[in-house]
Amino acid sequence: MLILLLGYAITQSVYSDAGPIPASIESRDVASCDGLNSQRSIWSIVWSCLSTIFLCTWVAVHPNVHFRPEKQNQKWPDKWLWDPLHDFITYKLVLFLWALLVPEYILAWAVRQWLKAGEISKKVPEWTRTHGFFIIMGGFHLFRLPADAPSTQFPPSTPFPQPNNLFYRLKPSDSSDFVVPTGLHLRKDEVPVCPLKLEDFTADLLKAITPTETELKDRGKSDALTKLIVLVQTMWFVIQCIVRGTQHLPLTELEVVTLAYTMLNLFIYVFWWDKPRNVECPIRVYKTSTTSHKESGEDADEWDGTWWLRWVVPIVAYSIGQQDAYVTLSKQRSIPMFWSGRMEEQELGLAGLGPSILGAAFGAIHCIAWSSEFSSHAELILWRIACISMITVPFMVVVICAYSAV
Repeated sequence: MLILLLGYAITQSVYSDAGPIPASIESRDVASCDGLNSQRSIWSIVWSCLSTIFLCTWVAVHPNVHFRPEKQNQKWPDKWLWDPLHDFITYKLVLFLWALLVPEYILAWAVRQWLKAGEISKKVPEWTRTHGFFIIMGGFHLFRLPADAPSTQFPPSTPFPQPNNLFYRLKPSDSSDFVVPTGLHLRKDEVPVCPLKLEDFTADLLKAITPTETELKDRGKSDALTKLIVLVQTMWFVIQCIVRGTQHLPLTELEVVTLAYTMLNLFIYVFWWDKPRNVECPIRVYKTSTTSHKESGEDADEWDGTWWLRWVVPIVAYSIGQQDAYVTLSKQRSIPMFWSGRMEEQELGLAGLGPSILGAAFGAIHCIAWSSEFSSHAELILWRIACISMITVPFMVVVICAYSAV
């Protein structure tokens, strides 16, 4: 229904002549009621802007796998109402508000995952960037089999070949802790443990359970038609703004804000193009009920210091994307919301450089309304202060990222 209403609004706007935005309240009221004159109505402006912001922001966000253990014998209000509502409010809505309030942070997160996924795809033979995204987003989850479930152990691991050190050498071992179920048992009796990362796997196990790129894309909840509709709506809005600019016609402040969002969300969409969207069920990997799991790789850092550092350090770490260095996945029931894998300081600097520049551009677009007519002088001053702040703060981050990347 939303798509149909959106299509109707677009077709109606095609036949409306572009005209200047009425300056006074009286003329705005007249324009909103008169659909035959050359003025644009307030409703058409608000609808076009808000629908564009909602669509491009909602569709651009590609969350990690939000794994939730299945509950047995649920009553229908819990299954169909309260649990989905709780999941929406505590996860999807939170991500949407982050993308709405701090879109530069979401862009930086997308860039970090894009770089990490490309790095993984080069380490493992026959893997694509989609596979890299899938393992980063928590696509593989460890489960323990019931005590009475029969299983067979994976054979000793054979490392991948390393011509010119191109491929990642997954850990060889005399025996593998991972197993394959060989009998029938109930899925509800399996015990979820934690998400897995690349270093936890042996070569043989990874070869046995890796899905194809087509299978990974099939797990996503987005298709080409959805992407096309959002891109057409976004491009149509941008074209309308450009045409009004060439005709020296003003834009409302809401249109300027929407134009800035479309620019930033377009880049988010591009970097997450190969990432499966809204995957809720990860691939299950098994160990026996008596086997413990300790993740491979470097140990996570600890939050330490005085009481005020325990507040300042996490804020700084989350701001630059370094929070993953303090996360131990083997202790997590689900992949963290903004997880993109541990990265070195130089890699974080490179990953944050582009988003910071685009963040400054996001603020610069708001300067289009620098000389617009505001209801009061105070609103004009506040708008200009906000524009300067949205340009200055990301520019300072650009300097910090450039220094870290050297």
